[in-house]
Amino acid sequence: MSENVRETGFVKINREPEARIALCKCGESKKIYGVRMEKAQGGWNCTWAFPISADSAKREGYDATILKGNLGHTAEYNGCPYCGVKVFVVCDSCKKLNCQIISGDYFTCEWCGSTGRLTDYDGAGVQSGGDR
Repeated sequence: MSENVRETGFVKINREPEARIALCKCGESKKIYGVRMEKAQGGWNCTWAFPISADSAKREGYDATILKGNLGHTAEYNGCPYCGVKVFVVCDSCKKLNCQIISGDYFTCEWCGSTGRLTDYDGAGVQSGGDR
């Protein structure tokens, strides 16, 4: 029996993994996209990414909550729909995701314009919202 299905008497109940959508901005195209993340031990795994308009993202509330923990991705994760990158930079100022398109040790956030030296992500949190 699958670990996501639990049998209770005569009825089988699916236990779907906890999932959220985080917004990311592509440094190459300057466009936003959604990244679906599933709760994993110690953090979140990216499972797929998709283009989304700013209006749709706002309407869905995809910047409403914070995800805490480390970020990883599944083998099937498709990466940015615009540039193909599968690695993120989390801005220390606004906590939003950006494609990791950088030169050298410095990074400028596509969301808020903050610039800083790249460091390891500490799992403090990223802006995200619920997957409906």
